[in-house]
Amino acid sequence: MRMPALLILIGVTLPGLGSPTASLASEDSILVFGGTGRLGAPIVRLLLQVGEDVTVFARKDSTKERLAGLKVDYVTGDLTDEKSVTAAFDSKHFRVVIDASAQRGESSKIPRFYETIAGFMVKHARRTGVKQLILHGSIGAGDNIKEVPFLKSYPQTPNMIDKGVAEKVIIGSGIPYTIIRNGLIPLDPQPPATEHAFLTTDLSTFGEVTRDDLAILTLDVMDNPARINKIYHAIDPTLKLRTGQAG
Repeated sequence: MRMPALLILIGVTLPGLGSPTASLASEDSILVFGGTGRLGAPIVRLLLQVGEDVTVFARKDSTKERLAGLKVDYVTGDLTDEKSVTAAFDSKHFRVVIDASAQRGESSKIPRFYETIAGFMVKHARRTGVKQLILHGSIGAGDNIKEVPFLKSYPQTPNMIDKGVAEKVIIGSGIPYTIIRNGLIPLDPQPPATEHAFLTTDLSTFGEVTRDDLAILTLDVMDNPARINKIYHAIDPTLKLRTGQAG
């Protein structure tokens, strides 16, 4: 198994490759919203590989097959129900919270979905002393659509407006945050990580990036003071951008 380049840079060795030189794990845990999903699951797997204690927030009807056999704690609930979110934050002491959630099923009918859950997360992150909130968002969210030449011919959807409002809620909360926006994900079946993806503060950029590379980039920003209170676009120059489609 080839070791992801970014993990080499931050001094982590994956299981089976020898003892880690600098483990990311601490006495505190990581809470992942959307951890059973197509983006969340690769993030959870990588967190476990570097020795983190991980709790995943999942809906009652959420399939856990992507995390089958892994040592993960679960909190079951509904993201739009504040009592559920409160219970998740109170289940352990979390230093980092990662939001990789997306509207699915019935939640797709809920207006202001992303704004609502962002409000719950920052409220309880502040209450419980979370050190970093990492949000996986979308290029073109909110006002960002005006900055991205690739998106100039695309009308902004209510969903993307909602994501922009959610970002503002997080930015204005006072919680240390990192926002990682992606544009397009390669079509399934997903290719493996190319290990050439990077984060840029050039918010006019648009491109593709694999979910596995997004997982690597998540660990790059986690606990990283240089990445705090920043918005990034995730770009992989080795992937050919599909024309005629935007995120």
